[in-house]
Amino acid sequence: MTPEQLAIDLGDPVLRRVFSALALGATTSSEILSASGLAAPQAAKAIGQLVRSGLLVQGRGSLALDEAGLAEAAGAAARRVAEETAADQPDPQLRGHIRGGILVDVPEQDDARLAVLGHIARSTFAVGDDYDERAVTDQLRPWCEGGALDAVSLRRALVDDGLLARESNRYRLAAPVGSTG
Repeated sequence: MTPEQLAIDLGDPVLRRVFSALALGATTSSEILSASGLAAPQAAKAIGQLVRSGLLVQGRGSLALDEAGLAEAAGAAARRVAEETAADQPDPQLRGHIRGGILVDVPEQDDARLAVLGHIARSTFAVGDDYDERAVTDQLRPWCEGGALDAVSLRRALVDDGLLARESNRYRLAAPVGSTG
């Protein structure tokens, strides 16, 4: 069974009800009918489809989830996500924090936090340019769509962590530690 087949099967509400009944402990057709509230012909068709797709295994008078098949599908999906994440974010310091150009997690550790926020600051703002508050917020917004912070909170984090300097409501990329200027 593939992760895609699992998603397709569980996307169907009838199949999902049968699957759920089994996940909650039903082992016979009558228990599945009782737990799922489905009519016998509808449940029988769903059971057959789930057995064919590899989600269920049939024994003598009983049914069960194919735990090994589910674990295999989950493992395949996890490997694929890890490969896509590594391809999408080649910098290991940023993996798991920035995905598809979105800040999805702000690390707690100072070094990791500075690496992630520093990447955002350097990728968003030009050295030597200054910006008003609205421009900073607008330029940070794409990093935040559905992410860990809203643009205002991200702007504040960049200032608080010393990555953006603010003076008289004007912002500029802060000089890296140890540099002059």
